[in-house]
Amino acid sequence: MNFKKILRYILTLAVVFAAVYFFYVQFKKNADAISAYNFSVNLNYIFIAFIVVFFALLSGPLVWRIYVNDYLHKKLSIFEGFALYCTSTMFKYVPGKIWTYAAQIALMSSKEISNAVLIYINLVCFICLAFVAAMYTLFYYLFCLQILPWGISVLIFCLLIILDSIFIIWNNAIINYMIVPINRMFKIEIQPIETKRIIFIYTHIIYSFAYFLLGIGMYLLAKGINMDIPLANIFAIMATISVAAIAGYLAFFSIGGLGVREGAMFFMLKQFSNIETALILPVAARLSITIVELFMVIVAIFIGVKYGYFPKLTKNLQKEVVNDVN
Repeated sequence: MNFKKILRYILTLAVVFAAVYFFYVQFKKNADAISAYNFSVNLNYIFIAFIVVFFALLSGPLVWRIYVNDYLHKKLSIFEGFALYCTSTMFKYVPGKIWTYAAQIALMSSKEISNAVLIYINLVCFICLAFVAAMYTLFYYLFCLQILPWGISVLIFCLLIILDSIFIIWNNAIINYMIVPINRMFKIEIQPIETKRIIFIYTHIIYSFAYFLLGIGMYLLAKGINMDIPLANIFAIMATISVAAIAGYLAFFSIGGLGVREGAMFFMLKQFSNIETALILPVAARLSITIVELFMVIVAIFIGVKYGYFPKLTKNLQKEVVNDVN
């Protein structure tokens, strides 16, 4: 195992340890407020929250399948796309390497789609996700909190929409400038591929709806554990989820964004809620999302095994493990 791989493992463990220590200190510092918190569980709210989060997370396999089918002659079915995507996502919790993409490459090895295209698809999906997250966040700060004069707020928000439109229209030229570090990271030559502009529009619509559902899900989860968050703060929760999601994606050294997302949620929630909510809700959110993801993975594996969607997965991933160790 070379020095770079050892460094990635150490960095991953350091991030997780730092996050655990940070929340430990905060819980200890606010022990009186936490102990006075009237904790109670409303299973109806929690159950509905889990359902809402499930439908929100379906945006991942749905968007991924749309892009993949744009390049395949033999299209993926809804169940096949769900099985392949969700199975690959469980590898994001393996430290030291971006395993999700390696798993996608292994799963799709017999589908006549190149590794470069798969990485390109994940790249453009992330960029679209970032634009949607930025819109939710700016909408909250500019129009809900009104941190700037109305005219300047409208101008900034319009500029973001213009930038997003530019990306949709000239995505090939823009990606050309962005793929250089990706090529170095994966040691592969990624060339921009012509993608229908309507697909980017579909992506924005689906992600926007997904963030809306995640905000509703987190609000219901908070109600389910007796947190007093006014319905008027729903946009604040959506902005919080947006910032946390992008922070987690950018923290590629963290396993599944663990610690980074919770930290981002803590600092965002502190701005409009009490310290109990800021400390407890990020942990509850991580637990709920992980449970839903685990459920989706189990269903995906069951579907994949039953219908034979990934017979080469074990063999290819064993090779990846051997290469990573060596």
